[in-house]
Amino acid sequence: MPMRFTLLIVLCCLTLPLTGFSQSPKGQEKKKAGERIFVDGIVHEIQINFLQCNAWDSLLMVKKMRDSLEIRRYLQGNVVVDGKHYYSCGVRMKGESSFDFYPGKKKSFKINFGKYVKKQRVDGLKTLNLNNAFRDPTYMREKIYLDFLREEGLPAPRCSYANVYLNGEHLGFYVLTEEINKGFLKRNFGNKDGAFFKGEPRATLKYLGENSLKYQEDYRNKSNLENPYPDLKDLIRTINQYSIDDGGKFSELDSIFNVEACLKIYAVTSLFMNVDAYNLLYPHNYYLYSNSSTKKLEWIPYDGNYAFCAFSKKFTLAEAQDLSVFYLYNGEEMPLVRYLLGFEKYRTFYSNYITHLLENKFTENQLVDRIDKLSIKIRKYVYQDNNKMYSNADFEQNLHSTIGDEEDPGAFIPGLKSFVHHRIKAVKKELKMNTEERN
Repeated sequence: MPMRFTLLIVLCCLTLPLTGFSQSPKGQEKKKAGERIFVDGIVHEIQINFLQCNAWDSLLMVKKMRDSLEIRRYLQGNVVVDGKHYYSCGVRMKGESSFDFYPGKKKSFKINFGKYVKKQRVDGLKTLNLNNAFRDPTYMREKIYLDFLREEGLPAPRCSYANVYLNGEHLGFYVLTEEINKGFLKRNFGNKDGAFFKGEPRATLKYLGENSLKYQEDYRNKSNLENPYPDLKDLIRTINQYSIDDGGKFSELDSIFNVEACLKIYAVTSLFMNVDAYNLLYPHNYYLYSNSSTKKLEWIPYDGNYAFCAFSKKFTLAEAQDLSVFYLYNGEEMPLVRYLLGFEKYRTFYSNYITHLLENKFTENQLVDRIDKLSIKIRKYVYQDNNKMYSNADFEQNLHSTIGDEEDPGAFIPGLKSFVHHRIKAVKKELKMNTEERN
């Protein structure tokens, strides 16, 4: 064969696509970040290791600096996840009540795998949260709540579990949750470059005027935009300037805010009585993102360890179980709830969605089945956790019945199954629904 012809064949081969090597098989989607970490049924092992002997004191100092001086630092350490090593990761303690009132060394942590090694990721994720299940003897509240939101197509963090070790010491069994960051935005909305805010600690959505500086403390800018606040101020101005008595103008809010998704999130939050949320008792634990595709702000919830009313400074158990799904704690402090539930159009959509959930998904049979299956998966890990806040007996009891004084707000933790039973019955009565359980 002539040399020129041979060379031509080689060159042609080199220019052809290498099917099965350089390209994914036809129809096969690119692996989604976090698919392995957040797969159901797997309890991961996470080992955090520091070289310094006083690492614990350093972690406490970093937490104190963050809380008092707002200096956002991490401690550098190495992390092993399911046997795979990640070097020079950023580690810090996190949480408020879960830090201050959780006894012993089992604190909540945030691990930033790309803090010091820019492109380092675990299963495609830059950051993971390790939550210590504060005030949850069952370890299930956050997972059941977040899973339910996601199954409804709503933007919420994924959730799984991990056994966590610090310098060889078993800290305990943790709830592992997804970080809400730009990767989360891209996976949930298909874009990540819009205005992005974290609502904390008093993100009431009250109008404070046109000066953006007045919004910076309670609506932390999480985007790279130099001045993202016009979108936020448009929303806040709109919900505060409407008079319900005048009938309002629905189109204006609908054009800048994903109202239906927000109402669905509020509906799920109310059914689960996740009291540490904007539409119930506390104006925080949410993000707002300006979706570049729709040009609308999106409501993103997180933090579900208080679901099933694990803590409430205001309600007795009976009051919590019977609480109206149209409850408005303080209309002046929560103007978005006042606005959404004050107009018939939105109120009707909200109540119809709750009715749909009660008839099809938020049913006693289905929720009890979830609780039973999840308890089987995690029971041995709960029992092995010697640093947990509650006993093994508390774990077993709280699956079914309430722990603590039911008449003293804040002194009880409702049983998962008993709370579901009474909550469904109460809401169906309020909405004048048939109280018979459907399969």
